[in-house]
Amino acid sequence: MMKYYIAIVILIISYTPGVFAQESHPPVCPLYPDWKLNPEFSDEFNGKSLDAEKWWDFNPTMHGRKPAYFSRDNVVVNKGNLELWARALKPEEVSVENRVRGYDKFTTSIIKSKKRVKYGYFEARCKGMKAGPSNAFWLYDPLDAPEKYKEGSFSEEIDIFEFFGKPTKKQEERKYYMTLHRQKTPYVETLVRSAFPLENKSSSVTVPWNFYDDFHIYGFLWTPEILTWYIDGKEVFTRKNDYFHTALNVMLDTEIMEGWAGLPDPADLPAAFYVDYCRVWQKMD
Repeated sequence: MMKYYIAIVILIISYTPGVFAQESHPPVCPLYPDWKLNPEFSDEFNGKSLDAEKWWDFNPTMHGRKPAYFSRDNVVVNKGNLELWARALKPEEVSVENRVRGYDKFTTSIIKSKKRVKYGYFEARCKGMKAGPSNAFWLYDPLDAPEKYKEGSFSEEIDIFEFFGKPTKKQEERKYYMTLHRQKTPYVETLVRSAFPLENKSSSVTVPWNFYDDFHIYGFLWTPEILTWYIDGKEVFTRKNDYFHTALNVMLDTEIMEGWAGLPDPADLPAAFYVDYCRVWQKMD
């Protein structure tokens, strides 16, 4: 009887969809099949909530980008997707503190990995929101306090992508941006920063679709020698890696970029930026 019971349990586990699927058959790296998936930074978002072992559902060092703030309520895991929502605030929903500080018109959302990673192939399958806030996949924040607030170092950022589903400024429609940032310390997000000059620091392409129409795969290769960006497996930008050799956090978010793309139309909100998965592969040597 005991042998029969064990056999039944094994059979149920073996044929239950999704059970141990990622551990038994992890996704293969599209560029280098021998590279290994790093589970600390990879997520299929198949659970009922965000994995708190891997991610913050807010940014511990940044309240938001005015006139919006990051709301933890806007981070949702639903039907196999991460949903990052942006919403318009009603006047009665704005606290006294946020009104005085200028975070008084919208709420947005972010996730940030709790650990940092250096080098690898990074990939996310995403569908943008049908609204004006930015949608972004990026690597950031190499320094902890107090080092980031002192002179003598650098805060670095690699934008795998930034785009807008329905930007107020028409010239930003269907534009896919890839950008590097290197700021001298002291560095305080959106408040105190001094840019370090970089050659060939950014590129953009105009895609033949609306970002909110469907999912596409956006990838980035980061090695000690090279930085290369991909859309649906096609290389769209590459440059040498001259400075980016410090471990960074993995970030996905939506923000208000008033000076860049204009304020979103409140009539388009609430809206969500959908992420099917985030995967990171690394060379194991």
